[in-house]
Amino acid sequence: MEQEYYILGISASPRRGGNTEVLMDKIMQGAKSEGAIVEIINLRSLRIKQCIGCECCRTARICRAHRDDMQLLYSKIKAAKGLVLGSPTHNYNVSAKMKIFIDRLYPFYYFDPENRRYRYSLLPPGKKALIYSVCEQPNRENLGVVLEAMRLPLQALGYQVIDEFAAPGFFEKAAVLKDEQLLNNAYEAGARLARSLLT
Repeated sequence: MEQEYYILGISASPRRGGNTEVLMDKIMQGAKSEGAIVEIINLRSLRIKQCIGCECCRTARICRAHRDDMQLLYSKIKAAKGLVLGSPTHNYNVSAKMKIFIDRLYPFYYFDPENRRYRYSLLPPGKKALIYSVCEQPNRENLGVVLEAMRLPLQALGYQVIDEFAAPGFFEKAAVLKDEQLLNNAYEAGARLARSLLT
């Protein structure tokens, strides 16, 4: 059963204690301040293999090609009313870990056997999400397609992406800790996500 106030955070940085993780912590602190139950998953600590496009999950409703740690996340994704995705910008896109995670969400789609172009999400309705990315370059344009690469798959799965933000100009480990306004913005974004789950 879906938990009304459970928010799952997926951090896709390969760097422990880096800017993506610092901002995820702030976002979740904001969500907790509104009474949300939160959990953060750091993808770098999990063994998740890439999708091989076998499409067995279309009927099995779960990936049977791989017995890996993604199996542990499917139930959490179903249960979480809120989802936060955070990725550093790697070559104008999401990190490899985030791309693999997104691709492995394929079991949550239903495809009409008579017309595979017709599909819909098998996830419970009413889910909401927040996405963000950190970029070394100072200009937002240097994020490339990173936010779009997270937003579009979530929307296709029925999520309402209520907020997204970028943090350009940060590279050194945990450099975002020096930007009080950015930290406050991340905290408030998490609080807004939590509040939105009850509306």
